[in-house]
Amino acid sequence: MIKHRVIHAIEQTGLIAIVRGIEPESVLPLAEALYAGGVEVIEVTCNSTRYLESITALKMKMGDKMKVGAGTVINPVMAQLVIDAGADFVLSPDFNPDVVSMVHEKQRLMIPAVMTPSEILQACRLGVDLLKLFPANSLGIDYLKEIQGPLDNLALIPVGGITLENTASFAQAGAFAVGVGSALTNKQWVKDGEWEKITRQAEAFIRAFLDNKHR
Repeated sequence: MIKHRVIHAIEQTGLIAIVRGIEPESVLPLAEALYAGGVEVIEVTCNSTRYLESITALKMKMGDKMKVGAGTVINPVMAQLVIDAGADFVLSPDFNPDVVSMVHEKQRLMIPAVMTPSEILQACRLGVDLLKLFPANSLGIDYLKEIQGPLDNLALIPVGGITLENTASFAQAGAFAVGVGSALTNKQWVKDGEWEKITRQAEAFIRAFLDNKHR
């Protein structure tokens, strides 16, 4: 089942690379650079230019190597569009039961954003496998630790303000993986064609997470 393969890929690498505001023409070389650095899971946000085109292109060219997802999905119509474009999984910036149900009907992995214990439990009751903790840097490392006290066995993916410097701390605090945007898919590096720099940064993020992963 595709959702189990996505979960496995996220767990193996500890990383989702978030692509936001990158033109479709640059998305493929960016994905190649990320893959060369060990990234197996990539997310194209729906507030990016021609995002459906990017998702389809990634699935066609990189679908045998990478799991391709769509982020910033805020309603069921958008969820249907990205799944039709080829998305293997869907992420949202909030917890919307209608989006969760629709994505599950299509047998795709749904990763909604949660912040409070109530949202976390509601998502779990709907059968959500992975949860996006957002905004992670604002909530902090201690929040991640404390929320897992009464709610253990959660698979939480911190997103928002993730850097190379705080990735190790989130890993040690029990994160399932991290979602990394501008600190990895840097727009200026993409514009300048600094593909090797992106590859090295990807390697560094994966190493920082896996070397410090809570056992």
